Amino acid sequence: MKKLDKLEKYVRVPDVQFFGTYFYDGEDILLHDEVEEYKDDDNKKVEVRLTIKDVIENGVFKKHKIIEDFKQNIKEETFLQFPVKEKDMLIFVMNEGFIKTRTPLVSIDEAISTYKLLRSENNDTKRDEN
Repeated sequence: MKKLDKLEKYVRVPDVQFFGTYFYDGEDILLHDEVEEYKDDDNKKVEVRLTIKDVIENGVFKKHKIIEDFKQNIKEETFLQFPVKEKDMLIFVMNEGFIKTRTPLVSIDEAISTYKLLRSENNDTKRDEN
């Protein structure tokens, strides 16, 4: 009977979704100010309007978001604010604007380095320098 002496390394299919990021530098900034309109395919009338404005002023992140659904005659308005410190990471999410995430993110280069480490035969404790 043969004996298994080596396992081949496999990982889940890499998550190739990426996020635009902004690291707060202590300065006031307008991060995002956009209006998106979604129209009916047939009559081209605006059915939904999404307005998002994200700013940081005096170390406070402020979001103002308005969703107007003209078909159902509904207007939903959201205000959110929280303190940010220098070097805090905010990520951009479509239809949400900027948010703070608890999920750890790495740069594309760091992810490549991690995958190179996984491919190495005998370097299980330190990162590949190349």
